[in-house]
Formats: sequence, C-alpha cells, structure tokens
Amino acid sequence: MLTDKVAKFFSSIRDKEIVNYNNYWSQLQPRFIDDAFKRYVFAFLSVHTTWENNCKAYNILKDFNKWKDDEALLHKKLVQSRVGMQNNRTKYLNKFIKDFWSDQAKFVVKEDNESWTDWRDKLVKSILGLGKAKVSFALEMLYPTEAQVSCMDTHLFQVYGLDQSKNNKMYHTIEADWIDRSNKRGLAPYMARCLYWDKNQNRKNSRYWSKVLEN
Repeated sequence: MLTDKVAKFFSSIRDKEIVNYNNYWSQLQPRFIDDAFKRYVFAFLSVHTTWENNCKAYNILKDFNKWKDDEALLHKKLVQSRVGMQNNRTKYLNKFIKDFWSDQAKFVVKEDNESWTDWRDKLVKSILGLGKAKVSFALEMLYPTEAQVSCMDTHLFQVYGLDQSKNNKMYHTIEADWIDRSNKRGLAPYMARCLYWDKNQNRKNSRYWSKVLEN
C-alpha cells in the first residue's frame, strides 16, 4: 500500500473547494424516500459501466413508478439504455424493489449503535448485486457530507498502488486511511472522492454527471 499520491492529493485540496462541494452536494441530499430509492437505482446502474452510460441509463429509469411493479418493462428499459448486464440488473433491481419498499428504514437510516462501516457491511449482505464499493456509493449519495464510508473503486485502489482484483482484501484498510485523511482535512470522505474524481476528469465540479440527480 502506497500513500504518496494520496497524501499529495489531500494537501492540494483548497478550503474554497471544500465549501463549494459542501454547498452543492448538501442540496442534492435526498429529502424524500422516492429520491433515496433513486440513489440506489443509480448505484445499481453504475456497476461495470462508464459514467456517461450510467447517467444515460438513469435518465431512462428515473421515473421508477412506471416500471417498479413491471419486471418486463424494467428489462425493456435496461435493454434500451444499453448499460449492459440487463438480465442480471433486472433480477437484482427486482429483488431490491421488493426489499426496499417492504422495509425502507433498513436502507436509509443508520442505527444509533452501529458504525457507518457496520451499516454498509450489513447492507452488502442483503443487497444482491452490489458489493462494498457500490453500496458505499449509494450511502455517499444519501449522505454526501456525512457518510463515513467510501466507494473504493478500481481507480482509488490504483492510487494506493494496489490492484482491486488482487488486493480486494485491503478494502477496509485503504477505506479507513481515506476516511482518516478526509476527516483530518475537514471534509467528508465522499467530498474528497468527488474532488479527486472531478480533478482527474479535468472538471471544476461534479455537475457534468451529477446534474441527473438534481431533479
């Protein structure tokens, strides 16, 4: 595990950037249960695809009341989106729909006596089709300026000098390091991750993709 690039990134974060990202993402925090559900849908659509296809698929599926009780229509929309893995995504989303709407609190409210990582790991066991990274992504979008978990994807593994396919057992270790550095710098782990990702895309903010979550 290498930390030179990580340390360099955190030292490059400016106070103004923290304020701007906090202000923007605070406005995107879901206020209603429908929006919370859609954050999970976005996470399901983000698996093994580009951010462009992720956003395209989300725009096709975000009006979920049309398909949440119609598995055939869900499959048709996934095919239409060309996001890939439509058979598995249909199966995974169909199960999640039933689980989420039968016990909403389980997926949107952390128990007072559990840590963020414990909650995330508990959800991973019950959500078919999402691993640690993507469940973390859903929680990041639910609580962008609060969540103490991080979607440690392939890119972040590489920043730590690791190969996700070979070093996935290091997930908790590098996540803990990322969270610790974020807290010491005075921003949420997700805000740090957005900043890192956006800078790598040569973007000044997240709106090139996150605008799909704005309405």
